[in-house]
Amino acid sequence: MIPNPIRIRFPQLAAPLSRLGATATAFVFALSASAHPGHGWRDADAQHLLTSPDHLAWMAIGGAVVCFGARFAQRHWPRRLLQSTGAGALVLAAVLWGIRP
Repeated sequence: MIPNPIRIRFPQLAAPLSRLGATATAFVFALSASAHPGHGWRDADAQHLLTSPDHLAWMAIGGAVVCFGARFAQRHWPRRLLQSTGAGALVLAAVLWGIRP
């Protein structure tokens, strides 16, 4: 087995590099995600984006990912900002789901 030279030479970089990998993976997943086939990002109006169950489900999933990802923030205020943003997206998705026509 070949040892990982980053962990041997620079053990203090292992955790940030691990977080960077997880963040990059989530970012690539978010870029490749689409709520449903049939239109691009700018092809639909705001009413469709806020009432489509597919879009609301992705909003809720995105909010949960942001809430979960906030635990990787080292400082207090960025962590709280990410947690409140993710929770806000979850709550907004739930409210919009409840009032959609």
